[in-house]
Amino acid sequence: MVNGYSLSGGSPNILQALIRSVVVIVAAIAGFFVFAASAAFALIVTGGLVILGFVVFIGMWLRAKVLGKPMNPYVKMYRAQTQRATRSGPRDIDGSGPVLDAHETPDGWSVDND
Repeated sequence: MVNGYSLSGGSPNILQALIRSVVVIVAAIAGFFVFAASAAFALIVTGGLVILGFVVFIGMWLRAKVLGKPMNPYVKMYRAQTQRATRSGPRDIDGSGPVLDAHETPDGWSVDND
């Protein structure tokens, strides 16, 4: 196998080397532009999804503020459970401890023992 190092056979002359270099440079420039275009497209799609998510969030937030309902139905269930617990009152009070009376003063909150 003589000249097996080159697919075109023989040693490349100066014209073949020049054409090969030009093709490689053009391919590299085209590859860079394809990469830049795909990166720009991905950036535009990502930005669009972020903006769409923000618009949906703002819409749901405004709906919750206008209608007075939480965005998440589980929050409503949690509120109902805590309201039931506070309505029934604490069950472990025996009435033998001091009564604390908290009131707001100009300097902040104050607690008086009776």
